[in-house]
Amino acid sequence: MVAIATGGSEAPRLRTYESRDIARRLGTITPERLFLNGFPVRNPVAAFNPGMLVDGGYVALYPRIIVGYYKYVSAVVEARIPLGDVLDGSVSLNSYSSTLALTPSTKYDLWGVEDPRAYRLGDRHYITYTGRTLGYFNTGETDRTLPITAIRLEGGWVKLVVHKPPEWLEGRVSNDKNAFIVDRDGGLLLFHRPQLLDGSRMLLASEIQLPPAGSLAEVRPGRSWIVMEPAGFEVKIGWGPPPVRVRGRDYLFLLHGVGRELQAYRVFASLIELSPGEGPVVKAVSRRYLMEPRESYELYGDRPYTVFPCGLELTRWGLLVSYGAADYVVGFALLDLDEVLGELDRGRIY
Repeated sequence: MVAIATGGSEAPRLRTYESRDIARRLGTITPERLFLNGFPVRNPVAAFNPGMLVDGGYVALYPRIIVGYYKYVSAVVEARIPLGDVLDGSVSLNSYSSTLALTPSTKYDLWGVEDPRAYRLGDRHYITYTGRTLGYFNTGETDRTLPITAIRLEGGWVKLVVHKPPEWLEGRVSNDKNAFIVDRDGGLLLFHRPQLLDGSRMLLASEIQLPPAGSLAEVRPGRSWIVMEPAGFEVKIGWGPPPVRVRGRDYLFLLHGVGRELQAYRVFASLIELSPGEGPVVKAVSRRYLMEPRESYELYGDRPYTVFPCGLELTRWGLLVSYGAADYVVGFALLDLDEVLGELDRGRIY
């Protein structure tokens, strides 16, 4: 039913509680500069944890927004940001319009549409997000949050799949989040992070199949692999954005780790080989964190000391990252690919 990914046991032993922040900050979008079209409230009170796709000369940005703190119910908006604004820093000065893309509408996400990851499968665009189910506020219940995948069609975003836990975890999962899908040359893998009723968490990759677009369908994955455990100095780790393919079947992943002492969210990297029909192979891990909270907007907000990457694109300027800063604003950063690969070479397993 479940196996340990090759290299997964070695990876946490290589990591150290050190940081080398190599992310060049490019700018931020604050909530008051993000306008909501077709909605009676002009601006959200918070906009953060944005998925992202680079589309020609634009960034298609998908931040999570809230318009009030009573139940902290989130939606996802879509904004098109000129790529030049992001690269030259004027993104911190300009205002942008947005439209609601994904909103609570089913029993699987009535209490919130959270933390979208945007990516491509073939020539189609997808978003996988965390849905707060009807039972979200019932502590102790199963399936309080579930990953949901939507597809972009001509009429907009259509919710396609609710990802139920694997059968071997049925009745044991409290929350499942940090999810996205990767095509490993023909076979699909769902990367997700279930949390069990006993509080333990699993960083999983699970085989799935997507149904054709139609009514929202429940789907359970097949084989699963535990990819990696937290290091001893962390309370938990989780998937960041969908990965980028760097060479052959090697994919570069960014993950977040939450420390035991301060419980700050920091970012590290892993190089994982994904081959058709095979389980993931963890080939390298960065020994050090490559990004940590340091700017004022990352240190202070609704969730202090947090950098939470949700978008990653490989561009000719480097690895472009969109992230949530302190659960309050949208941030952009740029990492040099060679520097990241150099850090991964220091923690090579295979």
